[in-house]
Amino acid sequence: MKKIIAILSLIVIVVVFQFCSKNDAGVVSPVTVPSLPVTAFNYLVGYPAHIQTALLANDNTPVDNPITNDGATLGRVLFYDKILSKNNSISCGSCHKQDLSFDDETQFSKGFDGGLTTRNSMSLLNLRFYKNGKMFWDERAATLEKQALQPIQNHDEMGLTLAELESKVKAQTYYPSLFQKAFGTADIDSVRIAKALAQFERSIVTYQSKYDQVKQGTATFTTLEDQGEQLFLTAVGPGGGGNTCATCHTPPMFLKSNVPGFSITDIGDTVGINGVNKFKSGSLRNIGTRTKLFHDGSVTNLSAMLTAGAPGSGTIPIKAHSVAPGDVQKLLAFLNTLTDNTITTEEKFSNPFK
Repeated sequence: MKKIIAILSLIVIVVVFQFCSKNDAGVVSPVTVPSLPVTAFNYLVGYPAHIQTALLANDNTPVDNPITNDGATLGRVLFYDKILSKNNSISCGSCHKQDLSFDDETQFSKGFDGGLTTRNSMSLLNLRFYKNGKMFWDERAATLEKQALQPIQNHDEMGLTLAELESKVKAQTYYPSLFQKAFGTADIDSVRIAKALAQFERSIVTYQSKYDQVKQGTATFTTLEDQGEQLFLTAVGPGGGGNTCATCHTPPMFLKSNVPGFSITDIGDTVGINGVNKFKSGSLRNIGTRTKLFHDGSVTNLSAMLTAGAPGSGTIPIKAHSVAPGDVQKLLAFLNTLTDNTITTEEKFSNPFK
C-alpha cells in the first residue's frame, strides 16, 4: 500500500511539474490568475507639500490618461503578467523588481529566450516627474505610453508583436472586466494596454523616506546627514562647469528633465540622447539600496560611485561623480535618507499573481 501511495504521489508531482513547465514549443504555461481586492487599492495619493509642488511643476501625465484606481489596477496586473512575453516566461516586473526599487540586480537583464538587454534596466521610481516625458536612458520614447510597448516588442526582451500581444491578453478570462472598469468598455487593444501600464508606473512615487519626514518637519537630519545635504546642494563637482550634484538631480525627486547626464566616453555605447554619448540623469531616490548603476550597469553601488578607483567603480570616467575622501561619508549619509522602504513592500505595487 505504501508503495502504491508513493507511486501515485510521484505521478501527481510529475503532472504538476509538466503543467507548470515548458511545453514542446518551449512555452511556459501560466497556472495562476491575479488575486485582487474587492475594492481597488488607492493610487490617488495626497502627497506632502514639497512633493506636490514638484509634481505640479513637472507632471508628465497626459490629459487623456489620468491615473485612476481601476486603471492602475489593470496596469499592475499587466505589469506582472508573464503572458506579455513570447513564451510566457517573463513580465515587466521580471526586470523591474519591487523589492529592488523597481530596478534589477544584474548589469543586463535576461529576456524571454535568454538574451540580454543592451543597457541596464532603469529604476521606475518617480517616472511621473520627468517633465519632458521622454523615457529610456537615451530618451528615445517620447512618452511613457510609447515606452510601455517597446520592451514587449523587443526581440531580446519580450518578443511579441502588438497583434500577438492583443490576442494573448484577449484570451485571458480575467481581463475583460478589468478593462471594463478601467476604460468603461471591455474592448482590448494595445493603446489601452499602454495607457494602463503607464498609469501604474506613474503611481510608483517615493514620498515616505527620512528625507521627506525632515522636509515635513517630523524628523531631523543627523550632523553628518545635514553636512551631506549642504555638499549635495552647493559643492561644485570635479566635472566642471559649475555643476553641483543638484544640477542634474534636483530635489525633492532628485532628477531633472531636459538635462542629459555627464558626457561620457563609452566605446560600446556612443549613441545616446540626440545621437551623442550622453544619457539620462536618473532619480537618486532609493539609490542607497540599488546596485548596477548608470546606463551600462557597471558601477556596483553608491559607495563605489562616490569613491574614485573603488572596486566596482565601473568603466565610466567616474571622476565626474567621485568626491573628496573626507566628503564620501557625508554624502553617503545624506543620500541614504532618500530611501523609501515602503515602496518596496506595499501590496498595491506587488505581484498579484503570487
